[in-house]
Amino acid sequence: MCTALTLTSKDGFHFFGRNMDLDYNFNQSLLFVPRNLEWKNAVSGESTKTKYGFLGMGSLVDNHPLMADGMNEKGLACAGLNFLGFAHFEEEQTAGKVNLGPYDLMLWILSNFESVSEVKSALDSVNLVDKPFAPRLPVPTLHWMVYDTNDESIVIEATAERISVLDNKIGVLTNQPTFDWHLTNLNQYIALSPTQPEQVTWHKQPLEPIGNGLGLRGLPGDFYPSSRFVKTALLKSYAALLETKESTMAEFFHILGNVAPVGGSVITQEGKMFKTLYTSCMCLESGEYSYTTYNNNQINAVNMFKEDMDGQEIKVFPYMDKQSIHFQN
Repeated sequence: MCTALTLTSKDGFHFFGRNMDLDYNFNQSLLFVPRNLEWKNAVSGESTKTKYGFLGMGSLVDNHPLMADGMNEKGLACAGLNFLGFAHFEEEQTAGKVNLGPYDLMLWILSNFESVSEVKSALDSVNLVDKPFAPRLPVPTLHWMVYDTNDESIVIEATAERISVLDNKIGVLTNQPTFDWHLTNLNQYIALSPTQPEQVTWHKQPLEPIGNGLGLRGLPGDFYPSSRFVKTALLKSYAALLETKESTMAEFFHILGNVAPVGGSVITQEGKMFKTLYTSCMCLESGEYSYTTYNNNQINAVNMFKEDMDGQEIKVFPYMDKQSIHFQN
């Protein structure tokens, strides 16, 4: 479970982020990765260096950044979301290809490219391999959303048939099934509107709305992937308070808050409880990564451009998960 979203403010700022919905913590923290940092490809064994610095949420394992979402200094952003039952990765490496574990696709994207168009052109050279990063870490079943400051977005899905690269004109992603299915499913909801319906007469009986909000009657309210996709897409499409960077950021958190499962609302067959561990909101122009957590709804933020882009090591920022309250008296 997860939901990703894009928004653009009327004064020209682009936002990207997600709800991270899980039944466990993954030792997550904010990681800043500078330029020219050497990292080892766990599949090929080759070492390479980052071309661009980037900032995002992830876990640091053996000094290797395993990213969940992030953005780079050029305003390119990416997030990996669960794609259980559909994700498929190859058993073997392919000569002449960039062989990567799915856990490193985001690292490769953020450290090498400036735009979605560049990523699209380069993906033909990628082979995603079903090899764990470490024996204790299972291969994640993911698909990915990529976004840039040109308001361009794609979804990357590796299935048994092929690696698909799909244009994402709605600017939303959830989980299974495939992205093209979700787009087709949206057509069932085109009659929904935030506008209150007018009074009508059925035969001789006048009918009128009782209370506000009837135009959205039938909008899914559960936390199933297809329901979250529909609800997020509609709320984004009708979002009104996007005048400034600050108001758009507020709307971003409000939209994702509408599809964030609370503790006890989603219980798996194994008895595990899903909840939104954190909600991220990245401003691609300012380099600010803002987030709230399940236990702390105060917004915390790190600005990438206040860090040394040519530093020598990865910087780890504490994950602020204890409730913080601003007292006014």
